[in-house]
Amino acid sequence: MTAGVPPPPPPPPAEGEVTDESKLFGLIAWLLGIIGAIIAIVLKKDDKFVMFHAKQSLTLWIGVIIIYIAVAILSFVLSFMRLGILSLFLWLIQALIGLGALLMLIFGALKAYGGEWWKAPIIGDIAEKIPL
Repeated sequence: MTAGVPPPPPPPPAEGEVTDESKLFGLIAWLLGIIGAIIAIVLKKDDKFVMFHAKQSLTLWIGVIIIYIAVAILSFVLSFMRLGILSLFLWLIQALIGLGALLMLIFGALKAYGGEWWKAPIIGDIAEKIPL
């Protein structure tokens, strides 16, 4: 036996195989929102699995922020028009969207950590078109 010879490195993962590190970065992309998605995109730009989940997370949270801002502006305008009841209805819709986003975050994080290529409804198709 030769002393001092290191063992050979492990073979690279097969095409389509998801590593534990990829799963972890997919989880980070979902759980930390926009910041997590940006971290995953910057650190794992060549990992298709991480990019797949990071782009979906980024799309989800940018969409939620846009909807929240639009609802806030519309509610503000409606309150000046003395249509406060419509403003309350918009806040209810905003709460439901927030709940849906939270559920999608949890489901996406579980799927990413499980190594699954899960495409989220609606945002999955939009995320695929992002050229990163």
